[in-house]
Amino acid sequence: MQPSLGKMSAYKILNWQDRAASSIEQTVAAFLEVGEAIATRWIQTAKGVLLLQLVPGDDASGAIYVFDRRRDQWYMLSFEECEDRFTSEKFDRAFSEYDLFRLVEQPGLLISELQPANA
Repeated sequence: MQPSLGKMSAYKILNWQDRAASSIEQTVAAFLEVGEAIATRWIQTAKGVLLLQLVPGDDASGAIYVFDRRRDQWYMLSFEECEDRFTSEKFDRAFSEYDLFRLVEQPGLLISELQPANA
């Protein structure tokens, strides 16, 4: 059965190696500041962080990001039927349907999902 949001892809968006922070909380705060956004979902493990980032005041402006803590790399997840218009409810559905927790536990899996930047 095809998941409800279609095919998922991943895009490298920011290499964070030059932005060393003393904690993962500071790393996420700096990332959110770049996008002038807030995190309404934040799931982390020793290897990765998964965020639903929203523009304040717009509950349907969400995008999903994964931070690979080992590689210091941010990725954006894209779905055929919903790229950056996620609500908290749609995120919860995607989290379950696409087993996104596995990407927080093993962010290296995103390398197989990568798409060229101009795709």
